[in-house]
Amino acid sequence: MAVRKPFFVVPSALSAMSTGNALTGHSAANLGYFDAIGMTWKTLDNADIWVRGQLSSPSRINFCSIVAANALPETKMRLRLGSSLEEVDGDEAAFDSGIVDFISPAITSTDGLYHSHLELEAVQTATYYRLDISDHVGQFEAAALILGEKIEPSRFYNYNFEYGVKATGDSKITVNGVVDSQPGINLRTIDFALGWQSETEVFERFMPMLQRVATSEFVYLCFDPEPHAYRQAKTFLGNLQKPGFARGIRKPGVFLQEFSLQSVI
Repeated sequence: MAVRKPFFVVPSALSAMSTGNALTGHSAANLGYFDAIGMTWKTLDNADIWVRGQLSSPSRINFCSIVAANALPETKMRLRLGSSLEEVDGDEAAFDSGIVDFISPAITSTDGLYHSHLELEAVQTATYYRLDISDHVGQFEAAALILGEKIEPSRFYNYNFEYGVKATGDSKITVNGVVDSQPGINLRTIDFALGWQSETEVFERFMPMLQRVATSEFVYLCFDPEPHAYRQAKTFLGNLQKPGFARGIRKPGVFLQEFSLQSVI
């Protein structure tokens, strides 16, 4: 099975969002609250399922994902990018993905939630976007919309990477033999290191990203973008647990960065 290098995406800020269909309390604006994954966009039914909006500034985009959606095998999506609402509402958008499968490749998720994955062949600079969902049965619901530019290393990660789980709850046995449990959720985690990075890579790709997100803002990570059955399981959205310091190694002008991320999806 082929393996690709991972990539990060810093989600673009979404504003002035509107939709053709939303249940009260489940506004399309919830797609832009990346750190409040429980707030979702949910429709009344399966008619006019679209969302459009403006980016906070003209943004470079070559990746799109709707995360934690109740998509079905037949669900389709279409992304349009442009410089005006008229462009993205019509058929003359600067970029138009056409109608594509939402769940690709086809898999079955145990929790019934799926993350779409759309990589653009070239970077588009856009101010407005529109996303249409079609062929869906019943109400559509999703947690976040990720639009941005991929940040990809030039080399693969080091061999000692780790997938794991972090418990937010706790359970211990008291001195009297009673189990004292504090409920919580379990978050997926990923730890890996990027070695042999050049100064150009560090200061032009990764340090600008780290200066934006630090450890408080959310970042999207697809650890293995190859289209296979485990791609969704290797997709993360969350905050970095420590700054990704660029550590000098024995060879001058070459660096190593360690990343640790906990995911809310």
